[in-house]
Amino acid sequence: MASILEWLKRLFGRKLFNLEWLRSLFRRSLKFPVSFPTAGWETIPDDEIIEEEQMEELLQKNCYLPVEIGDILLSRYQVVGKLGWGITSTVWLVRDLEMNAYLALKMFSHDMLPGEESTYYDKIKQGNQQHLGSGRVRTKIAEFEYVRFEIFNHLGILHEPLGESLQDIQNRSVGERLDKLSIQSTIYQMLLALDYMHTECNLIHGDIKGDNIFQEIGDKSRLDRYVQTEIEHPSARKIDFAYTFYRSRPLEPASQLGKIQLGDLGSAYPGDVPRNGQPFQPALYRSPEVMLEKEWNYPVDIWNLGVWAWGAFEGSRLFPLKEDDDAYSTSAHLAYITGLLGPPPPDFIEPDTISAKHFDKDGNWIVEDCEVHTTSFEDLEKHLEGEDKEMFLDLMKGMITWRPEDRKTPRELIEHPWLQGICQW
Repeated sequence: MASILEWLKRLFGRKLFNLEWLRSLFRRSLKFPVSFPTAGWETIPDDEIIEEEQMEELLQKNCYLPVEIGDILLSRYQVVGKLGWGITSTVWLVRDLEMNAYLALKMFSHDMLPGEESTYYDKIKQGNQQHLGSGRVRTKIAEFEYVRFEIFNHLGILHEPLGESLQDIQNRSVGERLDKLSIQSTIYQMLLALDYMHTECNLIHGDIKGDNIFQEIGDKSRLDRYVQTEIEHPSARKIDFAYTFYRSRPLEPASQLGKIQLGDLGSAYPGDVPRNGQPFQPALYRSPEVMLEKEWNYPVDIWNLGVWAWGAFEGSRLFPLKEDDDAYSTSAHLAYITGLLGPPPPDFIEPDTISAKHFDKDGNWIVEDCEVHTTSFEDLEKHLEGEDKEMFLDLMKGMITWRPEDRKTPRELIEHPWLQGICQW
């Protein structure tokens, strides 16, 4: 074979003929179910704690379903790689042997049967599919229940596979920030997604961040290459009795940002019932009405998107809080917001509430051991100039406001001048 390749290489010229591409032509096409190597992987040291291994309490309770690459679940879904993990689940690339298609499988731990999340995915599919935002929210293809030892029930939700998260893209970008065109496209597509969720599905997302925004795959051959790589270079792992801990293998990155989808409905809430005083949203993106235990609804998503987008574009947080939940301080968060937006409107302050512990009746800050430092959007923005900067800041000021009713709706923001001319696919 090598001699044939070298002959072809001489015939067509070294510059025009890629040897690795030629080898790929001679590889056997993948035939499922695939046989994966039984040795030859990197063994992760015992003292290196990875991924779900960090969740010691859940592991002690046997919460996670033990999954091996190569397993065939329910005699139908072959596991071909690990894509990621979370506190409540692990995520795998699987091959549907009946439909001859790749799917992403989110397998929940047995103590988590997220009926609400599954129901919300059903609502996403029931909305008006002609809405431009319907394709910007991740949907569920199917689900199944997997019973282990007749006592552990695991819910598996199947989705179309998606590519990199925007957090991955940001992490490998220059300055760990998204460029102007990328953030414009992202904000535009996420506003379409939120308009669809809010108006067609009556759902609040509640957890908008780079980890939950994903690129679409586009070129499906990337999935075959993913499996081929797993065969040729097995994922690093460690085996602890009956459980194998794999280091996740991401899909190869796309050459440029294209269509994206908003995923993970694990924090979603119905928006047709006003809520009051319930903890909600990740601490870094928590809106004022949630912090002050006031009534909240759809506008929390607009605040969330605005604060996240600012950090992704600027490369630094709008409110430089500590990310560790144990170190998070509502008072510090409110002080940063007050420094940027000024005092809250007087109608935000109510006696005998958390707001009265931070502000007097006129909105003046009264927390003695936490200072307010005055700043502005104009001072904090570092990457734009002139009219471009003015338009961007106008967009942000329409999203980041004390009063939720002062925030613009997704439909209004979609029409903002700074977002015009964006590729709409």
